[in-house]
Amino acid sequence: MNLSVSSSKVNWPSVIRNFRMSKRLKQAALAADLGVTQAMISRWENGDSEPPERVKRRMAELVQDAFVVAPAPTWVDLVTLNPSIEFVTDSMGMIKAVSRGALELFGLARHEAEGRNVKDFLGGDFMAALGRLREEGMFQNNLAYGQSLGSLEVNVSSGLKTVLYDFIHWPRISEARTVYCVHSGAVIDEGKYASRLEERGDKVVLRRTF
Repeated sequence: MNLSVSSSKVNWPSVIRNFRMSKRLKQAALAADLGVTQAMISRWENGDSEPPERVKRRMAELVQDAFVVAPAPTWVDLVTLNPSIEFVTDSMGMIKAVSRGALELFGLARHEAEGRNVKDFLGGDFMAALGRLREEGMFQNNLAYGQSLGSLEVNVSSGLKTVLYDFIHWPRISEARTVYCVHSGAVIDEGKYASRLEERGDKVVLRRTF
């Protein structure tokens, strides 16, 4: 990863705040790591000033390290318990874990979904978005996250159904350094779809890591 970054490509207030909150750090604790004052952390998080290059490089290292999370069984288990729509795929589209909410949407039992390729029963704009994520480097850890809107076709034994969806996609790295993609979202109505598409300006929006 290139640690020499341009502020025009990185929302530093969001990066610093989100990292600190995800690690449950107080501003003073992060300040001590970065060798600055708590007041400076506050100014950066509020967007009142921009961190120097030295701090940007250190933050890039911290964020990169944060991707190496708890052992896979921990977060995989949490996905399977999620009542919302969430599932995990590898670079080939194979499903590693799927939530209860996603199983209800798909109309499948867990053993019918996990270990299968999403293309076996999902289609529509979602598959195009997945292809775009792959092309743009999601599975090389080049993306911090992606957002996608569109139609999701679910083709299972009960028949074909199409819904409108809003998903966020982000990378998760296993202990073996394999990059997976977590897809988390919701079914939305036409009104919300139209307003969110107008707000974002595109069906797929990507944010690069750095």
